[in-house]
Amino acid sequence: MPYILEKANVLKDDRVVTCSILIKNHRVDYMKENLKRLSFMKTNLSQYLLTPGHVMMNYSFTKEHSFQSFKKEMTENYLKKGCTTLLVMSDVKNENEIANSLKNTRHFLLNSPVDYYVGIRIPLEILTPSFLIACRRKKIPAIIVTIKKVEDLYKVPWGWIRESYHSYQIPIIPEWETKEKSMFASSRKETIWREITEDNRIPTIPVCPSEGEPLSIDMLKKIGIYPDKGDIRVGGELDYNLYEHDSISYSVDEKPTLDYHNLIPTITMHKGNFTKVDAKVYFRSGFGNECKVKKPGFFVSSYDKDVLVNER
Repeated sequence: MPYILEKANVLKDDRVVTCSILIKNHRVDYMKENLKRLSFMKTNLSQYLLTPGHVMMNYSFTKEHSFQSFKKEMTENYLKKGCTTLLVMSDVKNENEIANSLKNTRHFLLNSPVDYYVGIRIPLEILTPSFLIACRRKKIPAIIVTIKKVEDLYKVPWGWIRESYHSYQIPIIPEWETKEKSMFASSRKETIWREITEDNRIPTIPVCPSEGEPLSIDMLKKIGIYPDKGDIRVGGELDYNLYEHDSISYSVDEKPTLDYHNLIPTITMHKGNFTKVDAKVYFRSGFGNECKVKKPGFFVSSYDKDVLVNER
């Protein structure tokens, strides 16, 4: 039966938009400032901030886990925090391992209660044009490269890798094996990475995301997950979190400040079903589905602009 989420304070692109949302068949059917003319059942959400369901990164679900340990980690680190979608990074040591590694990860995630995408994590030294082509054919949405030292970046054939991209712009994300003690050293690494990727027009997310934190809209756009996930939109699935207004602080320009380390949603909805209500968390084994990225970076205008400038 259709119903209306009335006076919802929706977080969109770091801004709060107040509107009413018509829900049909577990999807957003219509959004407008008010829907008073419609006589469907209404739920007033004025006391909450409504955010899209969070998309988070995971690096450990490719390793051996018992079902109980998987359920515990998923519940404590993801479901409780309002995660409705995971980007799981599958560890790959060489090009021949890609298919088998993805198969094992997907098999493990058959019990996932949330939707998921599967990316890969590799040592920098195996990043080659042929490897990138293999990833492109398998529609891998993101590649993390583990880097031992800065000098190793200059051994990579970046120009040839750029030529292997074509229309499927997989972002490459650096993960440094050694954590620098000083901010200067860490900043230097990031600067060098940015210079190399910009000079060679390599799509990238320059800072590797942490587990347990929602990926930003910018990251979701680069990976190609947005707008299928990470947005409240007409036609989209009903994935959202409700936070009580009293638990949120706002900046001078009225942007909400969300501390995801400490902030816990009161209610989480995933594909029209409650995942969390107050302290109660619902673990639905196998409720999640694997999702595919059609085109990474499609909604990131800077990618297209850079390509146009350099091709003229």
